[in-house]
Amino acid sequence: MSNAIKHTDVLIVGGGPSGASAALSLLNYSKCDVTLIEQSDFNKTRVGEHVSASIFDLINYLKLNKSDFEENSFIPAYASKSYWGSDKVSTTNAIFTTDEATFQLDREKFDFKLIETAAERGATIYPRTKCLDYEQLEDKSWRVFLSHPTEGKFTIKANYLVDASGRSANVCRKVGGSSKKDDSLMGVGLFLELNNVSKKFEQTLESVDLGWWYAACLPDNKMVITFFSDADIISEKKLHQLDVWESLLQETNHIKHLLNNTEALSNKLWVRNAHTQISDVRNLENFIAIGDAAVSFDPISSMGIGFSISSACFAAKYIAHKIEEGSSSIDIYQEDILKNYKQYHDIKKRYYQEEKRWPRAVFWQRRN
Repeated sequence: MSNAIKHTDVLIVGGGPSGASAALSLLNYSKCDVTLIEQSDFNKTRVGEHVSASIFDLINYLKLNKSDFEENSFIPAYASKSYWGSDKVSTTNAIFTTDEATFQLDREKFDFKLIETAAERGATIYPRTKCLDYEQLEDKSWRVFLSHPTEGKFTIKANYLVDASGRSANVCRKVGGSSKKDDSLMGVGLFLELNNVSKKFEQTLESVDLGWWYAACLPDNKMVITFFSDADIISEKKLHQLDVWESLLQETNHIKHLLNNTEALSNKLWVRNAHTQISDVRNLENFIAIGDAAVSFDPISSMGIGFSISSACFAAKYIAHKIEEGSSSIDIYQEDILKNYKQYHDIKKRYYQEEKRWPRAVFWQRRN
């Protein structure tokens, strides 16, 4: 493949739910040729996600049905327990939704089905492929330089470039778009195995002076426990070290009890970015950011997957119109992104302000 130049209408960088959904939407509703690049081999372990029943309307738009997904891709979830603002439990279906039906998503099964279907419907997909550089040509098309571990270096020329790289918004930043971070929230977590199969529990939140804990059951008798705080607090308190993390966990009043009859699947914590950020690409032509690359939300919002898919579908309509009709304004798309961001920001602020037990703690001061 060395030095080969390939051509495509739309090149999508990122094979998560937003990238796969954009590919599916373009393949379903336009005549665009679609190529998708993914740096991983799609085997990364993903944290499960709590979603509302509106997810099924989105997958129907992608011309998929719930029954197309592997069994247990959507596990019915029950009310979440929240120890937030008080040590008394409050129960809610989801923080940002009033839908009664909620589900725990098996991210590995869900993500794989989306990408598999995109391939079946005609997308050209390159896994384990790294983007080395981007160049915009005089006609506003893009030349992207790529590298594959066994196939070597090659180039793709695309009429349109899509950033679906996730919260990092890597592509956006490299080609000259703007990206603004609101905070430096990070998640430090561990996957565990439930030895008692009958021991299922509600998604649980518990706030503490340094941040907040999240625990949820996952498919295949697994569970996840994650601590969320700001990057500087995690670094200063060494909360990325397992023994320190476990000590803090033992100081909780409720989450620690969920560890009974569990076994850690690793002796090493994973650390992931969870910050809020918003990108603006109105200064760029034939380029768009979708999903977390467009705007990423605090995990407490449960807005990630739904927004990733809906923004991808909206962007795909815009791209198809631009390529097939020759003109379309990105302002409408960017204004919708901004509207979602402002609504989320207002709700997030109100929610964090409910916690008043640690007025002198840095984490809570930053959010109040």
